[in-house]
Amino acid sequence: MWSKNALTERLNLEWPIFQAPMGGLVTPTLAAAVSNAGGLGGLGLWGFSAEDAERRIAGFRQQSGGSLNINYPLWSNQGDLTGVGMDMRARVQKIYDDKGLGPIPTPEPSAGEVSPDHLAVLRDTKPEVVSFHFGLPDQEVMASLKEAGIFIICTATTVAEARTLEGMGVDAIIAQGIEAGGHRGTFTEVDISMQPGLFALLPQVVDAVSVPVIAAGGVGDGRSIAAAFMLGASAVQMGTAFLRCEESAIPDVYRDSFDEFTDANTIVTDAVSGRPARFLKNRLVDELSAPGAAPLPFPAQLGLSNPLTATGDPHASVLLAGQAVALTRARTAQNLMESLAVEAGQRLKAFD
Repeated sequence: MWSKNALTERLNLEWPIFQAPMGGLVTPTLAAAVSNAGGLGGLGLWGFSAEDAERRIAGFRQQSGGSLNINYPLWSNQGDLTGVGMDMRARVQKIYDDKGLGPIPTPEPSAGEVSPDHLAVLRDTKPEVVSFHFGLPDQEVMASLKEAGIFIICTATTVAEARTLEGMGVDAIIAQGIEAGGHRGTFTEVDISMQPGLFALLPQVVDAVSVPVIAAGGVGDGRSIAAAFMLGASAVQMGTAFLRCEESAIPDVYRDSFDEFTDANTIVTDAVSGRPARFLKNRLVDELSAPGAAPLPFPAQLGLSNPLTATGDPHASVLLAGQAVALTRARTAQNLMESLAVEAGQRLKAFD
């Protein structure tokens, strides 16, 4: 059967479909619904205290006995931000003034890491998977997770990154095509305009590494799942499709915007968050990415942009989405999972 392979057996999945963690946009209820339907639910823990992280994991466990993926983006401390990005700050302040929001927040330096407190939570709660974006943590953290029996996954956007990750000991690799919504998982100095789409990247990564490869980027329905498997994927990861599920935590302005966008309405830019990411193209993206003001480092820039979403104005909101956004539909996670599994199976059966 197409859905059974070494990866699904290792993670105890009925279907090789991963729901992208997507930070605070995913609720424990959404992740649990995906896992209850036989896929891999995911929760992002960036920005949550260790206590809140433990509560989110407990919220998932109360609703599902299925497998869980916990995700962390990683980045280095940006250092003193005094005087950094003043042109961009002025640009964002003008938008705040137009919306009556008052002064912009003062950017504070931060570091994305698996803190000792978070590591203790992970070792205690033992999620089946811990995944990383923007590279891997140090070897001590990796060894501690592996000692606890946790499966480790990381994102690659090029073949070279995939080879690096395999050499560092990951158990599986997400091959992220340029079509993907949200932040690029890039952790090397690569020109974003030169990063490949999924159909070019996936088979090359499969050929280059010996660990399972998960396809991500533009996977919007069962047809694209079937195509990914024909190219050697062991699973797929989907984000935008799950954002439209009833169980997600996206605000109404986000949810109501989906039907207005097509494959040609998204753009990759670092102007909104400080790192390259694919957004729905709106007036906010246009204003922040105009020449003359460099963004602050990630995530300080995102800290300036995110509060605008609370205005409820779709033209001034931070809206992440991939190029397959037009394939998405409003539905429950269970309904989406059932539809994906049936359609992918039918497409692949035609090639038996």
